[in-house]
Amino acid sequence: MAALGRRIAVVTAAVALTVGLSVPASATEMLIYGAGWGHGVGLSQYGAKAMAADGASYGQIVGRYFSGATTARYSDLHPETFLSRDETPLWVGLHQQSENLSFTIEEGTATLCFDATSHCVATAHSGQTWRFTRDGTGKCVFSQITPSGSVELVGQPWGCSASVRPETPSTTLRVPLKARSYRNGTLRFRQAPSTGLIQTVLEIGVEDYVRGLSEVPESWPAAAIKAQVVVSRSQAVWYALDRGPADQFDIEAKDDCYCNLRDETPDQVFRGYTGLISHPRWVDAVEATFMQVINVRGNTGLGLYSSSSGGLTESFYDVFGNGDHPYLTVVDDHAAFSEQAANPHSSWSAKYSQAVLANAFGFSWLVDAEVTERNASGSARTVRLAGIVAGRPTEITVSGIEFRRALSLRSTAFDISVVAQFEDVPAEYQFSGEILGLYESGVTTGCTATSFCPGRAVTRAEMAAFLGRALDLVPATSPAPFTDDDGHLFEAEIETLWSHGVTTGCTATSFCPGRAVTRAEMAGFLVRALDLVPATSPAPFTDDDGHLFEAEIETLWSHGVTTGCTATSFCPGRAVTRAEMAAFLVRALDLVPVTTR
Repeated sequence: MAALGRRIAVVTAAVALTVGLSVPASATEMLIYGAGWGHGVGLSQYGAKAMAADGASYGQIVGRYFSGATTARYSDLHPETFLSRDETPLWVGLHQQSENLSFTIEEGTATLCFDATSHCVATAHSGQTWRFTRDGTGKCVFSQITPSGSVELVGQPWGCSASVRPETPSTTLRVPLKARSYRNGTLRFRQAPSTGLIQTVLEIGVEDYVRGLSEVPESWPAAAIKAQVVVSRSQAVWYALDRGPADQFDIEAKDDCYCNLRDETPDQVFRGYTGLISHPRWVDAVEATFMQVINVRGNTGLGLYSSSSGGLTESFYDVFGNGDHPYLTVVDDHAAFSEQAANPHSSWSAKYSQAVLANAFGFSWLVDAEVTERNASGSARTVRLAGIVAGRPTEITVSGIEFRRALSLRSTAFDISVVAQFEDVPAEYQFSGEILGLYESGVTTGCTATSFCPGRAVTRAEMAAFLGRALDLVPATSPAPFTDDDGHLFEAEIETLWSHGVTTGCTATSFCPGRAVTRAEMAGFLVRALDLVPATSPAPFTDDDGHLFEAEIETLWSHGVTTGCTATSFCPGRAVTRAEMAAFLVRALDLVPVTTR
């Protein structure tokens, strides 16, 4: 499949405005179709599965997805580092910033010690549950939780650097908070310098760490599992070398987790002994690839991976923007979309309401979205978003990664096309955002099921309905003096507008409900309805001088509701179109606090 393998559609139903029709809760949706899952850099897990099914070795798979790389033992690549010298160089952060942590001895025995003084206070036996906690004085203490649930302190409080040290190879510790068990490692407690809270860490060897990962299903071909093991080990080694040994952690690292690996994303999920006993084929693959990592010119390569790409993997730079990893480049990942891959993420779709989208990107209403730039892989680099912010049409550009993150999309391998609900209001129409705003606010619907009629003039009766609904005006309790609205569809709205002092009619006894509203009259309606503060400086318009509604026009301009029909003209006598009405009303409503509408 090509970069995406298919065009992706974002179906955005745009809007309408008609008075008198019921308004559905929301008719604006965005439907996104995409391919792949994850950041797309490095190993494609489903691509590896398909290659292995076709007979490729794990070395060939690694070479495919890490350009120019081979495999080698990390002990040969880094013989003088702590990773090769120390038996347990990895400090895996299990839990951060806590007041206490409980643990159970599932099997064997362990010694409970304070590391700063090497003072050990007790031996914990199989079946016992213990807790390490701060005592409120800046010190920490071990306590045993008895079968009855009572807590018995053991020994005196000491400093908060402590450990649970296994006494036998079979000693197994369970941490209920993590719902996991751990073996072949020492449970360490350390204090975060800035908060004094407890950081819980498992000190463990590299191979024992990798045995507890199990990143792909047990049913996959052996070569695919081995390739994943090599990549996972490479990631652990690369990060550990980058972050350094425990005795060199700086204050920031100690405050963060007091670890050189976390047991969760963005590092890898470490399942410990719980994972090891559940994934024997993974453990076999660890043994078969003992110490092997991605070898890039004599150094360990950063082992990144994801479920699959959109057809081509991503370059490291396009996704993360920094770092020198030329071996993490765009690679053909068509294997991930083959029959052998059986990839459930070869295509996907997601649907969102307009309200969710607008909220995600800071719009009042969002009407358009378009991929404007693409990466070498074909994935979205930038996305243009258009809609209404503070009553005005606004466009912003976000990265494809930001767009994906905001909507929790599976990947950045997507495309966008906009389909308008109304044939005469495409997303790129000048007033599409304002029309959407009134529609979503429940003020209007369309003039027909498929049209909005944006160029049609607005009648005075329609204007009464628009304003009454937009401002949620209290219905009139006494009749207006107008005789020409009796029995009219919008008689109640006209009466309400009169009762609130927004109109006195076209004569003392007439409202002229069918007459088109002029732009000058629109200014009068809005200024009175919203009780806008009069202008204190003149507008640049020359064609409203001496007009009956000159003051209202000036006021509308001073509040930013209008910029005129030209730079120096307002066109006061021209009829207001339905599209212009949407723009006037949305901008004016933005001046009114939500609580007073």
